Formats: sequence, structure tokens, C-alpha cells
Amino acid sequence: MTNLTRSNFQAHPFHLVSPSPWPLYTCIALLTLTTSGVSTMHGFSNADTFLILAFLSLISSMTLWWRDVISEGTYLGNHTLAVQRGLNMGVALFIVSEALFFLAIFWAFFHSALSPTVELGAQWPPMGIEAINPFELPLLNTVILLSSGVTVTYAHHSLIQGNRSGALYGLVATVILAIVFTGFQGVEYTVSSFTISDGAFGSCFYFGTGFHGLTTIICVAPFINIYKLKTKTNRLENNLEINNNNNNLLITMPSFKNKESESYFLEKDFLEWFIGFTDAEGNFNIKLNNLNNNTFKNVQFTFQIGLHEDDREVLSYIMNTLKCGHISKSKGRVNFFVNDLNSLLHIIIPIFDYVNLNSSKYYHFELFKKAVFLTKDKSHLLDKGKLEIINCRKEMQMMSDKWVPNSMYSKINITNNWLAGFIDGDGSFSYNKYVPRFRLENHCKELELYNKIKEFTTVGNTFLTSPRVNRVDSNSTVVLEINKIKELKDNLIPLMYKDDCLLLRTLKSKDFLLWLKLIDIYYKGYHTITEGKKIFDAIKLHINRYKLTNTTLLENMKILSISEIDNLLVQLYLLDSPYEIKQGIRYYRNTDKLVSEATNIVVIDNNNNKTFYSSFTVCAKSLHISRKTIKNCLNTGGSYKGYTFVLS
Repeated sequence: MTNLTRSNFQAHPFHLVSPSPWPLYTCIALLTLTTSGVSTMHGFSNADTFLILAFLSLISSMTLWWRDVISEGTYLGNHTLAVQRGLNMGVALFIVSEALFFLAIFWAFFHSALSPTVELGAQWPPMGIEAINPFELPLLNTVILLSSGVTVTYAHHSLIQGNRSGALYGLVATVILAIVFTGFQGVEYTVSSFTISDGAFGSCFYFGTGFHGLTTIICVAPFINIYKLKTKTNRLENNLEINNNNNNLLITMPSFKNKESESYFLEKDFLEWFIGFTDAEGNFNIKLNNLNNNTFKNVQFTFQIGLHEDDREVLSYIMNTLKCGHISKSKGRVNFFVNDLNSLLHIIIPIFDYVNLNSSKYYHFELFKKAVFLTKDKSHLLDKGKLEIINCRKEMQMMSDKWVPNSMYSKINITNNWLAGFIDGDGSFSYNKYVPRFRLENHCKELELYNKIKEFTTVGNTFLTSPRVNRVDSNSTVVLEINKIKELKDNLIPLMYKDDCLLLRTLKSKDFLLWLKLIDIYYKGYHTITEGKKIFDAIKLHINRYKLTNTTLLENMKILSISEIDNLLVQLYLLDSPYEIKQGIRYYRNTDKLVSEATNIVVIDNNNNKTFYSSFTVCAKSLHISRKTIKNCLNTGGSYKGYTFVLS
């Protein structure tokens, strides 16, 4: 995997293992080693040199190969569950093939020993072969071999029990015994009076013992490489730098595979939008494999955002900006997920520490972060650490459908970018008949957040809905709705822009732009005439149509294209609008009659005290005067009983 980069991996998220040359190099080195060994036994010139070179090539290629595998599983996070299953299957097949290989060697030995042919002198060992006494050096090597099995088993059980020091000592002892075994095997070769070319006995002896020694050497190479990578990880463990430079976040990713560390800025505007989008669509998950009472085999952490398949572009934008994670597709949905520990520690967690979540997902993140750091500190190998991670997961599950008092309520920070991200996830630009409206809806536990959003926009109404009767798992929801045209135009729509740039990034941006056409038609009163209603209906068919990839609902309906709608709008605006706007107030054309009384009114008394009313009706009832009187005062600029009226 020498040519793997973060960018080209992200371009192919299902690319399980990169086309590394090291397996091919290992096969070539193994073939060269075997050929050189045979040549050495036959006394060819310079065969010893070729044998040493082949041996070094084999060790180096195996070391580099396992280096790539370890990097894929730690730094790059390529070992997803599918890859892990493939690796497990590969190891199982390797063990089976090795067992069958040794079975073939033993079969050849016993076949020749139990029924020696005439060519072997009808005896075993064959005539002229002086066999090594099995109760001398071979017996010692057998004891060493069995002892290595004991030490590696001890290391395995220590790892399961969370005894890190025991696991390391067991592995070190196993490697030492493997080196001693290999050394004694070499001594045995030097004192032997026969070679690999001395008939069936020599072939079976050298091939069987040599292949077994080769598998022992192979076990040493990855251990050395793991030690090197562990040392490198310890040096880089605290190499995270967060710098508030011009309100941007500086991320420093540790180096891996001899590459320099990577640093890049994440802009504050993007981070606020991303936090808002996560508040709406993101999830923090802890998966425990083989969970049994208060223990588990392993844990996997995942930060995930799931959307409709048509919104894949925004997930690619997030992935490319964060420079981490993968994208998968399943049953009409796309998911962006980050599950490698390195990216979680150095990118995801620092982002949510820098800009706080505003919804109840803040508590999910805090528990998620706690569990991730327990894994970073290796506490998950101990019973106490495992119990803490299990409790974190249980708390996250308990909070999923329950209201949690938000201790962060006073610290909730609503910004334009955050609101745009939240609307990209949960917002809806819709209409009721011919009246445009904006709507946010979420679980009722987000009531405090919605009240803060209402304070930020200064308009709209929040209310709770009842659970749906026909759905068992239905919950009450909190809704923020803005349906007054003046509030939409003067308060909400400006929040969607910064420096004339639209802040929305998902397909909702297209719905928003179409919805603006409905706003304009409604505001000017064109929805009251036939031509305007026709265009209004044509635009309605396009809103949310971008997510109808797999829907045939509109197949039998005539849908005008956007360009056709724009042409009709040009013709429509050539007509006089039914409403005319005077100082920001709508009147029926050529009259002094106000279009709507659903307008905020400010009442100023003789003491210059101001009182705000949400409509003519509310104002009239409160002051015990008629709506007609209020309208007359507004049109003439006069006052009534010491009250002056102003539209806001």
C-alpha cells in the first residue's frame, strides 16, 4: 500500500485493501530463497550469497507488508467490519493451508518410512544415512517449541483479561524462544552428515524442519514492526495542535508510514454550519461486539451522518473538507462515517470541543468522547474501563427518546451559519395552499433549543404536537413555524445569506430558491389571479422533487421545467400586481385598503410608551376599539384617544 493517500482512498470508499506490491515481492523472495537453498545444498558457486540476499529480501518484504496492514488498521482506519471479516477469513485459510502443507510433508515421510522401496535399500533411514539422535538437540528444540506455545497462550489470555504487561512479557518470551529455536535448528543443520539432495530422507527432513523454521521467523517480523509503530505512536500521541487563528481551527494529524504530519485549517463559518447540520442529522454511536454482562470483546466508535442518496454531494463536501471518513450507500441512503480512532481523536472530537453542539446531542457527544478517551488510554482492556464504556453506551441509549434538562441552555449559541446547517437538516420550505411558510420540527426534547431559535429569529410560533395515534413508536414533537409574509421576508430570509452568499449547502438550497419565487408571487398578490396560480402550482411540483429519485408519483403529471417557469414569471411581472407596496406596507392596488391584518402593530400612548401587538384583531380587543378605527389612523397618520398606531 505504498501509493495510498487519504484523497484517493476517499475517492474509493469501498476499496478494501490497496494494490500493495509487497505480497508479490514476498512470493518472489520466497521462491528465490528456496532456489538458493537448493543450490547451496548442491554446492553451486556463490549460492551462499544468493541465499543470504534472498533471506534478507524475504524479511524486508514481509516487514513492509505488515507495516502497511498495521497502518491501514490504525492510522488510516481502512479496516471496516467487512475488511476485518476478510482478514479473519484470510488468516483462517492460511492456518488451514499450513496444516495441510505439513500433513503432506508428514505423509511423504511416513509413506517412505513405513514402506521403504528398493531404491532406499528397503530400510529406513536409507543405507548411508546417519540420522541425528532424536534425544539430543531435536529433543531440546521440541521442548523450546512447546514452551513457546505456553508463553504465547499466556500472552493471549493476559490480553483477554486486560493484563497488558502480562501480554507483552508473554509475547517477548515467545519471540526469544523462537529466535533460540531457529538458532538451534541452524546448528542442527551444520552437524548433519546428509544434505537435502540425499534422497527422500534428506528432502523430508530439511523441507519439514526448514519450513517450520520459516513460519517461526515470519512470526518475529510483524512483532518488530508493531513495536516500531507503537514507539512512533507514543512520540506523536500529544501532537494535536488547536490554534484559534482568525477564528479558524488548526488541525494537526500525526504522521504515519514515514510521511510528515499534515496540518490544515477549518474555517469557523464551516464549523458552525457543520455543528448545526450535526445537531439535525448527526449521530454518535458506540458498538460493543460480543457484549456479555459487564464485558465485551471489542468496541467500535462511529460518528455518522445519514442522508437521502440525492444529497451525496454534501457528504462528499464534508468528507473532503474534514479530510477523514468514508461514504457508503445502502437502500437509497448515503452515510458519511468516521470510525478510525486516529481521526476521531485528532479531527472529530476537537471540532465539537471547539464549537459546542446546541441540541441534546451535546450529551451524546460528551459520553462518546469519554468512551473514546478510555480506549485511547487502553482502559478498555481492564474490567473497570469496560464497565465505564458499557455505562456510557447505556446512558446514550436511555437519552435517545427522553427529555433531558439542558444545563447548557444558557450557553446555547445560535449563529447564522449554525441555523443554516440546522435548517439544511431539519428545515422545510413549504406552503399551505397558496401561503408560503417555513417550518422546523424535531423531538419534543428539543423544546429549549427551539425557544432559543425563536429568540434569535425574533419571529415565529413554537408549539408541541401530540404523538400520532396510528404509530406505536410516535413521540410528541416541537415545531417552530413562520407563516407571516413580512416575518419571512424581513427576518428569516436575510438570515440565509452572508455577504450575498447563500449559506444553505444541501439540496434544500434549491428548494429555498424556488420557495423565494413563491414568496415573491404571494407578496405581490399574483397568487390571486389565474396566471399567478398556474405558476405557483408549477413551482410547487419542483419543491422537494430533488429527492424523488425512486418515486413515480409525478410521472403522470405535466411538469414545467425551471426555464419555462422563469419565462412565465417574466410575462407575469409585465402585468400590474394586485398589491402595491407603500413604505413597506401592502395595499390593494389603487385603494387604501390594507391587504392583511396579520401585521405587527406598535401602539404609542401620550407618555411615549410603546406596546407591540401581533395583529389588528389583538390590538382592537386590547384597546376596546374597532379595527376600522385603527386602519383609519394608520392611513391618515392621526391618533385616537391618545393612541398613535405604527406598523412594524
